[in-house]
Amino acid sequence: MKTKRNPWVLLILLLFGALIGGIAGEFLSSFPYFRWMSFGGANGYRDLFAASLNPAFDFRVVRFGFDLAFRVNAGSILGMILAVIIFIRI
Repeated sequence: MKTKRNPWVLLILLLFGALIGGIAGEFLSSFPYFRWMSFGGANGYRDLFAASLNPAFDFRVVRFGFDLAFRVNAGSILGMILAVIIFIRI
């Protein structure tokens, strides 16, 4: 009997996989053999999603804004793939 998988576990695994893979990809891209880990964009990252609501509120004294960006490199993509494989095996 197969148990029902929780989608929140997959989301958390994907976020951790992307974070750890991104850090590893950034570190490894400094070595000559692993230059492919930074496949383009600013600082080796490519923006997949970026949203900006700046300024959201401007009261002349206080200004509130909101920026959100999802940036990936080859290491973070590999980390997310590994996270999906781990989720399937659980």
